[in-house]
Amino acid sequence: MGEVVQRVPYVGTVEDAHGNETPSYGAAVSLAGVYGFDPGSSSEPRLAGQSRVIVEPTLYGPYDMPFVPRDRVIVRSQTFEVEGEVRKWRHMRSDVEAGAVVSLRKVSG
Repeated sequence: MGEVVQRVPYVGTVEDAHGNETPSYGAAVSLAGVYGFDPGSSSEPRLAGQSRVIVEPTLYGPYDMPFVPRDRVIVRSQTFEVEGEVRKWRHMRSDVEAGAVVSLRKVSG
């Protein structure tokens, strides 16, 4: 059955009330058929005056998953950002489009 996630596509930047460019996102779209979600690791960098937590999970799914860098993904009620390019692979003998891996990231604090 797999995971159902939501893709929130990055559409560019817009100017906020102070004249600063901020990211802009489209409407969330549900995607079924994701093979799995690895909640990944978390870390707490030791920087003076900060209390950050960084979480880096991974999605596994079909070759044609539509994610691109900076998209957001909602998985199990948590929102993450796509980190880098989607890694797509083909079976080395049959050249079948085997699957894809999407690295995610969330920084809080």
